[in-house]
Amino acid sequence: MFDPFLSSLEGYPLLMTTLQLVALALVVWFANTVTRRGLVRLITRFVNAAPTQFDNALLGRGVIARLANVMPALVAYYGINFVQGLPANAVIVIRGIASAYVVLTIAMSLSNLLTAIGAIYEQRDPERARTRPIKGYLQVAKIVIYLIATILMVATLFNRDPLILLSGLGAMTAVLMLVFKDTLLSLVASVQLSTHDMLRVGDWIEMPQLNADGFVIDISLHTVKVQNSDKTITTIPTWRLISES
Repeated sequence: MFDPFLSSLEGYPLLMTTLQLVALALVVWFANTVTRRGLVRLITRFVNAAPTQFDNALLGRGVIARLANVMPALVAYYGINFVQGLPANAVIVIRGIASAYVVLTIAMSLSNLLTAIGAIYEQRDPERARTRPIKGYLQVAKIVIYLIATILMVATLFNRDPLILLSGLGAMTAVLMLVFKDTLLSLVASVQLSTHDMLRVGDWIEMPQLNADGFVIDISLHTVKVQNSDKTITTIPTWRLISES
């Protein structure tokens, strides 16, 4: 049926390539539509039919919806090989972009999953969450995930081995220590605060040097938020609670 039409396009390679790219774009759009409107809705209905705390947290944080973006990227990654007439460098670039997008999507999904785990932890046992918050640890895990994702994305975009990039990070250790100095200090301080039960949400603290005089309302990796008596919010770097009085 399409043989005469394809034969007539053999003398127009540019038009042939353009039509194939349009066809690939339509297939990617169709895969995205089917995944989002079909698979995601089916999973949503299944979860709503038998709701659980964990499933609702996954849906509420967009973990499943975010993973749905992987399918069209995979279609583009493999489908570009069937487009005739494209330069080899163009194919490599498109495949690299698609791969990097898949890595970024998975990293964001994992980040949302950690956020959902934190929400479930706080809902199931509020008292334990108040005395043993895990928000700081989850934030460290997110930093590690995005750091690994960045290395993989750079490796795919430039068609390099990720191990080569990791070996090159050894020479940048001093720079990384400087960039993530506050994060490392905050991580150590957060572990000390949690291990020794030094501070809880709801405690009243006073740090005149930072104009903080009120109740702790949030403890995270980098900061501790204090609501003062006049309803203002003071943000204190976590490490300063260990190094100062």
